[in-house]
Amino acid sequence: MSKKMRVLSLVGLLMLSLVMSAAAMAAPKTLKVTAEAWYFNKYEMEEAARRFQEDHPDVDFEWSKAGDFEVAPLMLAWSRDRYIADLVIVASPSEAVAFQARDLLLSFDDVLVGEYAKENWLKGFLDQCTIGGQVYALPSDAEVMTLIGRRDFAEEAGLTDDEGNIIMPKDFDELYSFLEQLTIKDSSGKTTRYGMTVNWSPEYTHYVYFSGLQAMRGSIFDENGALDFSSDEALELLTFWQKGVEEGLISTSSLVDHSGPRNDMKSGLAAILWEDHARVIEIGQVVGQDKMQIVKIPGADVNGTVSYTMSLMIPKNAAHPELAKAFVLEQFNAEWFAHDLMDRWGKLLGLKSNIESRLDDPIWETVFELADNSVGLPKTVDHAKMVDIMTAEIHNMLKMQQTPSQTLANIRQQIQPLNLEPIE
Repeated sequence: MSKKMRVLSLVGLLMLSLVMSAAAMAAPKTLKVTAEAWYFNKYEMEEAARRFQEDHPDVDFEWSKAGDFEVAPLMLAWSRDRYIADLVIVASPSEAVAFQARDLLLSFDDVLVGEYAKENWLKGFLDQCTIGGQVYALPSDAEVMTLIGRRDFAEEAGLTDDEGNIIMPKDFDELYSFLEQLTIKDSSGKTTRYGMTVNWSPEYTHYVYFSGLQAMRGSIFDENGALDFSSDEALELLTFWQKGVEEGLISTSSLVDHSGPRNDMKSGLAAILWEDHARVIEIGQVVGQDKMQIVKIPGADVNGTVSYTMSLMIPKNAAHPELAKAFVLEQFNAEWFAHDLMDRWGKLLGLKSNIESRLDDPIWETVFELADNSVGLPKTVDHAKMVDIMTAEIHNMLKMQQTPSQTLANIRQQIQPLNLEPIE
C-alpha cells in the first residue's frame, strides 16, 4: 500500500472512530425504574421523569412493576448479576439489610452533601436507611404512627376544647373513657359507630404495637435490650385492645381487610383511627379536612412514637447509578414532588425542608413534631418472621381465643430461635 493510501486509510479510520464516538455520546441512556404497582397510581413518577429529561435530554425511562413486598425475586436476580433496574422503590429498610449483607446495594453517601447532607433529613427516617454507618436506601412513603380523630364526632361527645380541637387523652385509661363516650350502639346493643378502629393487618400489627409501647414507656426494648414482649405496659396495651374489642368499642375490620380501618373512618363507622399519619389527608378528602385531626397516642408528646419508611435502592449492577442518584435527589425529593404527595396522600419523603415549609398547617406541624421524635424498628435478619408471629398471636387474642398474657408468652416462645439482634 502506498504512503498516500495509508494516510487516507488512517484518516478514514479516525473519522469513522469520531463518528462512532459522537453517535455513542448522542445515544440516549435508558434509566430503568421498578416499583411496587401502587406507586404508579400515587406518585407522579412520569412527571418527575419529564422534568428530569429537561435537564438531562439524553435520558430515557423504562418502567416496570413489582408485586407488593416482592423482595425475594429481586434479591435472587441481583445475586446472579442480572440487570433488572437502576432504581428500585420497594421494601422497607429492614428488608434492605438482606440486600446489603450480600453486597448487592450501592451507598448514597457520596451524594449526601450540600443541600442533601445527612443533617438535612428527618433523622428517624434516615437512621432506618443507614446500615453500618452508610446510607444504602433513601426514605420513600415515610410515615409516623399516630391516632387520627373525627372532630365532629368528638364534639358530639363533648370531647373538644373551646377552639373545637379534640382533647388529647393523658393516658390509656382516659383514652378508653373517650372510646366509651364516642361509641354508639343501637337498642339491641349492636355497635353502629366504634370509638376506635385499629389497623392490625399484617402490614401494620407490629407498628401499632410498638408505637403504643414507645408512647407509653419511652422505649420498644425491655431491660435486657431485646424487643419488649414482657413489660407491664405491653400487657396493659394488649388488655386495652382486647377489652375494647370485647365491649364493642374497637372495630376488628382490619382482621379481614387491611383497608378496613380507613374505610371505617371514611364511612363514619369509627371516630378514631390508629394507623399512620397519612390517612388524615386521605380520609379528609372524603369527609372534609376540617373534620380531621391528628391525636397523639397517650404519652407520645413526651416519649415519641414509631415511624417507618419504604425505601429507594440502587443495585450494585445498575447500568446508570449516578443518573439514578441524580433522579432521586433532583426530582423524587424536589419540593413540588414532596408537596404533591403531602397534599394528595399525606405521605412524607425524607428532607426536612419539604415539611418545614408547611408548618403553618396544624396537621403538618404535629406530624413534624412526631417525626422528629420518632424511632424506627431495629433492622434484623428475621424481622419478617417476627412480624408473622406477632400478627398471628395478636389476631388470636382479638378473636378471644387467648388472654393478653398468653399472647405475650406465645410470642416470646416463638421468637426465641429467631435472629433479632439489631443490625447497626
